[in-house]
Amino acid sequence: MIPVSEPHLAERELELVSEAVSTGWISSAGKFINAFQDRFADYHGVGHCVALSNGTAALEVALHAVGVKPGDEVIIPSFTIMSLALAVLRTGAVPRLADAHPDSWNITAEGAAKLANDKTAAIIVVHGFGQPADMDPILELAQAHGLKVIEDTAQAIGSRYKGRLCGTMGDVGSFSLYANKLITTGEGGCILTDNDDYAARARRYINLYFGLTERFAHEGLGYNFRMTNMQAAIGTAQLEQIEHMAARKREIGGWYAEALADCDTVDFQKTVGDVDHVYWMYCVVLRDHIQMDAMAAMKHLGDQGIGTRNLFKGLHAQDPLLPHLVQADREAAFPVAEHLYARGFYVPSAVTLTREDVQTVVNALKELR
Repeated sequence: MIPVSEPHLAERELELVSEAVSTGWISSAGKFINAFQDRFADYHGVGHCVALSNGTAALEVALHAVGVKPGDEVIIPSFTIMSLALAVLRTGAVPRLADAHPDSWNITAEGAAKLANDKTAAIIVVHGFGQPADMDPILELAQAHGLKVIEDTAQAIGSRYKGRLCGTMGDVGSFSLYANKLITTGEGGCILTDNDDYAARARRYINLYFGLTERFAHEGLGYNFRMTNMQAAIGTAQLEQIEHMAARKREIGGWYAEALADCDTVDFQKTVGDVDHVYWMYCVVLRDHIQMDAMAAMKHLGDQGIGTRNLFKGLHAQDPLLPHLVQADREAAFPVAEHLYARGFYVPSAVTLTREDVQTVVNALKELR
C-alpha cells in the first residue's frame, strides 16, 4: 500500500521526547515549549509564536486575539475544512462564504469584496493545499474596509507568496501541526503575530484567563488550548529539518507534474502567481470526459493499493452549518467548490515517496475511464 500520507519521524524526535519524559516535564510547561515557539517565530521572521493544542483551536484563538466579537461577520472560503466555520461560530460571529478561484482553488479579493459590509470584522484566507492565495489584493481590501486578516496556513507551511512566507502577511497566521502537515507535533497548532497585544490576548485565552495578580480570579472566559512539552519536543526536532522537507515536497511535486504532463485523465493542481508552492498534498481533478466521479476513481486506485482522499465538501453544503448561515449564503451558488468536491482528490503525498511510487500512482491515474 502506498499511503496517502505519513509523518517523517527520525531518532531526533525520539531523543527529545525521551528527554521530556525522563525529566518529568510532560505537560504544558518545559523548555521545549519555549524552544519550539522561539524557533518557529524565528523561521518566519515574526515576533510571537503561541503554541496550541491543535489547528482548530488556533483559528479560534486567532479570531479572539484580533477582537472578533458576537454578531460580527467573518468571510471564509466555502471550499475548506469545517474547522473555520466552527472557530467563527465559537466566537459568536457569523460565517460568510466565498467560492474558490477555479485555478488557485483559494478565496479571492473579488469574492470577499462581494460579502464585505459594515458587520464584517475579518477575513480568513486559506492557502489551500500549499498554493498561496493572492494576498496583496486581499490585504488592500482589508485595509480599505478596516478588516483583520487571518491566514490559515495549516496546509502551506514553508510556502511563499512573492518571497514572503505564508502566515506572515496578515494580522495573525494560524497553523496546524497535525501528523500529515509539513512538520508535526502529532496533534498541535500555533499562531504567529507581530502584534504584542494579540499575542498577550492569545496566551491568556489558551490558559483559562487566569488572573494576573490572583491566579484563580479569572479575568475572562478562556479555555485550555495549551500544547504539551512532549508535543513541542517533537516539533522542535521537526523544525531542524523544515527546509529539507519543504524542498522534498517541491521535488516530489515536480515528479508528479512531469509524469502527468501527457496524462489525459486528470489535471494536476496548478501553481498560480509569483509563489513557491510546497504542495502539502498532491491534488488531481478528473477531466470532463472521464465518466468516473472522484469516489469511483478513488476506489479504483484503492483496489490497486494506492491511498487517496477526497477534497473538501463545501461548507455551503454541510447540513449542521446551514442554520447558522445567512439566507444569501444558503441560496448562493458555489460552482467551483462543487466541482472540486465531485471531481477532485489527492494522491499519495508523503515526503517518503520515491520516484517509483509516483510513477506507480500516475500509471493508475492514466487507467481511469
